[in-house]
Amino acid sequence: MASDSVTVVGLGLMGSALARAAVAAGLGVTVWNRSAAKAQAFADGPARIATTIEEAVDASDVVVVCVRDHDATNEALRTSTVEERLAGKVIVQLSTGTPTQARQAAAWAAGVGAEYLDGSIMGFPQDIGTDGLVILYGGEQASFDRCRLVTAAFGGTAMRIGSAPGSAAALDNALLSIYFSFLFGVLNGAAICDVEGIPLDAFKDVGSSLMPTFGGVLDRSVDMIASDSYVSEHSTLHTSWGAMSQIAAVVRDAELDDRFVECMRTYAAEAIDAGHGTLGNAVLFKHLRRR
Repeated sequence: MASDSVTVVGLGLMGSALARAAVAAGLGVTVWNRSAAKAQAFADGPARIATTIEEAVDASDVVVVCVRDHDATNEALRTSTVEERLAGKVIVQLSTGTPTQARQAAAWAAGVGAEYLDGSIMGFPQDIGTDGLVILYGGEQASFDRCRLVTAAFGGTAMRIGSAPGSAAALDNALLSIYFSFLFGVLNGAAICDVEGIPLDAFKDVGSSLMPTFGGVLDRSVDMIASDSYVSEHSTLHTSWGAMSQIAAVVRDAELDDRFVECMRTYAAEAIDAGHGTLGNAVLFKHLRRR
């Protein structure tokens, strides 16, 4: 049976948003924060403020943790007085972490008789409770089902990626790699435009118009990797090397920082030296995977 009550451990911006969403959904909510001052925002509402972490854990069968990271989680939960209370409960970890940390946490939870879900929030605090939010979860289906009312209260889509505890963290970090790679590309492009006197509005407008093209790169690259076939009708690594070298020349001439561009060129050069120059750019996956 899905639980209609939840304890939220951690009342930073994200944890507070989760607690408010659970209250708005009509769940029985207990909150706890290491610094009691942050809990005072809930003093006038229906949420119950626990004075100790032990009291907070006792209050609900589902314990949602949203603190700084796994180390902070361990400080709060891995004590004898808390561990003896966790049997039969579901711990939902929504703090920042890695797949390895998720696997370690799941093993610890099993050792104290608890179930474990590891989640990754694909959004910001203001997105909690909205239809556009996506939260990824890794863990057993039965544990996910027990938390159905809680995950629904957070809004948007609750997406279970798989039974492996680290699956959500892995997908989260894979998507973050796209975000940060794209961000660095945007910043490098803005630097070129700025030094060459190109209006940044033009850079933004033309760049935005190319979003479907960038999305096509994602689709084609993943399809190539999945099929292990890198023959391309769009561009070869040799061609891309020429474009990267051109960018590098522009960056050098403008006396900009060239480390980002040279990182790309290093990978391309290694792949060409390995005989992959006539293949599509996605063949670089083999070099990243090898490492």
